[in-house]
Order: sequence, then C-alpha cells, then structure tokens
Amino acid sequence: MTRPLPDQSLGPEWTILELLARGIVDDAEQQTVRDLLLSQTLDWGELLEQALRHKMLPMLAHHIISEGLRFDVPMSIYLHLESALEWNRSQIDVFRRETVRVAQGLAGHGIHFVVTKGMTFESTLYGSLGTRHMNDIDFMIAPPDREAVMSGMQELGFRPFFGWAKDAREIDQPGTRIINIDIANSLTWTKSPFDVPVEEALANPVEQPVPNMPGVSIPCFRPVYQFLFTVLHLFREAWLQKFVDFGTDVGLMKFGDVIRLIDRDRYELTDGELLRIMQTRRVTDAVAWVLRHMDETFQTRTQELLALEKYGDEKLLASQMQSSAYVGAWGQSMRERLQSKTRGAVRLAEPAHRGS
Repeated sequence: MTRPLPDQSLGPEWTILELLARGIVDDAEQQTVRDLLLSQTLDWGELLEQALRHKMLPMLAHHIISEGLRFDVPMSIYLHLESALEWNRSQIDVFRRETVRVAQGLAGHGIHFVVTKGMTFESTLYGSLGTRHMNDIDFMIAPPDREAVMSGMQELGFRPFFGWAKDAREIDQPGTRIINIDIANSLTWTKSPFDVPVEEALANPVEQPVPNMPGVSIPCFRPVYQFLFTVLHLFREAWLQKFVDFGTDVGLMKFGDVIRLIDRDRYELTDGELLRIMQTRRVTDAVAWVLRHMDETFQTRTQELLALEKYGDEKLLASQMQSSAYVGAWGQSMRERLQSKTRGAVRLAEPAHRGS
C-alpha cells in the first residue's frame, strides 16, 4: 500500500528526516528526498542540526552517499557526512564485539538475559549499514539476578555509575574511549501502574546472528516482547515531563524503530498473541496512545493493523499515570513537539480569553 507523503508545512529539512526515519519504501519517496536535497532553498544548517538532535546523522550520510550526490552537496558537508558515517560504523563494530564479550560473560554465570534496542535493531531493522546511532549497549535481566550481574560486570572490567543498572569500561580504541552498558530489569519503570513480567518476556528468546562474526549469536526478545518493550519505553519518554527535563525525550528514530518492527514482524504481531498479552497486562491503552501519535505524525495505519482503534484513551491513561501527557499539556501535536528545538524551555502561552 502506498503511503501518503508528509506535508511540507514544517519545511523541506523536516520532510527529509521524516521520510528517512520511517524508511523509504518506494520510488516516489526516494525521488521526493532527492528533489528536496537538491533544492536551492534547502537550509543545510537546519537539516544537520535536526539530524544531530534526532541521532540521524549517519542515516542522512548513508542516504546522500548511496544516492551518488557527492558533487551535488556542498563539499565540506559531504566530507563531514562521510566521516560521521565511517565513525559510526567503527563504533558499531566495537559495540558488537563488546556485546558478545559481555553476553558470553553473563551466560558463563548462568544468567538469563537478552540484548535489546540498538544492538539488535542495527542489523535486523537497519540492514547492518552502520546507520543506527547508539550511545550504549542494552541488556535485560530478571530482578533476582541483579547481584550476580553486578559481580559479573565487575569481573569483565566494568564499574557501576548509577546503582547497579549502568556500567562503564574504558577501552583503548580510537574514537571510542568508554563503553556504557545499560542493564534493565523491567519492561516498564519504577512505580509504573502496569507491568509485563520480565520472566515472561525472557522465556524462549530468539538467537540473532552477529554481523561479521560467523557462528556467533546473541539472545533477543521474541517479536511480541521486542515490540512491547520498545513501545512502552517510547511511551514512558513521551508521556513523562522528566524525560524532557533530562534531555532524553522522544525523537524521530524511536518512532522509526517501531515502524520498522511492525513492518518486519507484521505476521507475529497480528496473530492474536500480542493483543492477548496487552489486554492481560493492561497495556493496551499505553501502546495504542503511542501508535495513534505515530500514525498522525508519519501517515501510518498501525492502530488499525493491530486492532487497537478503540484503545488509547488519554483521560484513562492520565488517571493511571496520575499526570497529564506532556504532549497534551503543551497543546502541541507530536509532530510539532518532535520538530521543536525548545521542548521544556518555555511553556507555551495560554490562549487569551475572549474580550480580554
């Protein structure tokens, strides 16, 4: 099915990034991005700044290079993009090796775990092209294993810097001096009004091959739990004000991950199991809320696909969360929120009363 092209009301720079984030699927989308990149009115400063904000610089670089635009892009920008893509690919190689080292160490202690988020997505959703930006390596464990994990991580040379959940190790690698490991033990968050049991999600993991390491694989969530964890993580950061204050608010690529997961695992996500789990664990409204904003922003139809049209009531969620949604409180659409560079800086003015 052909998807509508984004409207360009937020500028050609934003349209380019929206199309790249959701994934270019046909010739019309590819030609649109090419035309916008070659436009004489394109603001390269704005495009690069927004790409950096949304961790999309390697993806933008790969697209421009693969489209053969070397002599159509300002030379200084093209060379910078080449360097950014090469550096990201180098860091991913380092992260792959370290992921395998840590995974083997945890397995040696008999700990059940899965690798999550960026390290699993870069090969399965982004084709091992080096376009997926990553800040750290993410693992999921069960709560009873926290002490054993802390001991195992220290044996591997890591030092904790946020309780037991985050660990860092210095390495002698050009361009990458410190590797951070983020170890979660919940699919939601502390004091969340709903939860998906970790032990349930960790059961029957799938083995995912590691690119450029023949015969080596890492355990990952099954598709339904990979989807649930990714969407609930996005919901948390999209709903709660504190993530705006921390500077870890939602971005284009977090929605891009969800779009690609649904495209890849469409069959597994629509056979009834996902809906049953969401209803049992009372997360249907949170998931549907994310998908509604994603559909409105990216012209997708995922709520309909996953039979969640009747879910996502914001008043019910506000009651569960004991707070209003950040996006709703500011009177902005999710698209406007994503594009804004001043999220959390100054609260929007209240509309003037008539007659005042």
